Amino acid sequence: MSTPSEPRNPFYLLLLLVSLLFVITALAYALVPTLEGMAYDAGHDVEHSAVRDSLVNDGWLWLLIEVAAIVVLGLASMGYDRLRSLQKERSQATIPPSKPEEPTSP
Repeated sequence: MSTPSEPRNPFYLLLLLVSLLFVITALAYALVPTLEGMAYDAGHDVEHSAVRDSLVNDGWLWLLIEVAAIVVLGLASMGYDRLRSLQKERSQATIPPSKPEEPTSP
């Protein structure tokens, strides 16, 4: 028989998604200006994009916000796991039956 599994921690999925977004943003922040410079040096015209300009100018702020979200979601995830483990321990804890005292012999 299969044992019932615990419900998943919803903060894990959010933490995973924000972490993935952080990695993508960090790579874009590092590579986009380099690739633009290489294209410019090669003589190609680079069309301006609002997203690319925002990334170049405000990418550090995006990364800072994403790091803050990772920290908050990580702490929330750990707190939620701790709360569930405490509730599980509390539900499993029972008072053991007391032993009846043995009568003393005369």
